Amino acid sequence: MDTIVELAPIKLAAGKSEQDLLAASAAFQEDFLTGQPGFVRRELVRKSDGTYLDIVHWRSEADAHAVMARTGQSPACAQYFSMMDMGDSDGTGGIEFFSSLAAYE
Repeated sequence: MDTIVELAPIKLAAGKSEQDLLAASAAFQEDFLTGQPGFVRRELVRKSDGTYLDIVHWRSEADAHAVMARTGQSPACAQYFSMMDMGDSDGTGGIEFFSSLAAYE
């Protein structure tokens, strides 16, 4: 299996709730991510420390980077990203990519 897994940590911005995040996440998925070349699937999870993790599966890392380059043109992306505290960001938001070795359903 040659897919790429993107792990994007999320800390809520001040004044934002989990419900705000879920609504913006759904719009981001529906209005932007679904149908993007190379997108396979996505899951938003809550971590035990109260932060979140966006887990996105891509056909390739090149596909992921190409889609990320288009996020600045999308109101749904802007709304989703406004839910996040980017204060400690180095410009990558702490996003990491991993090669998938095996997947089990």
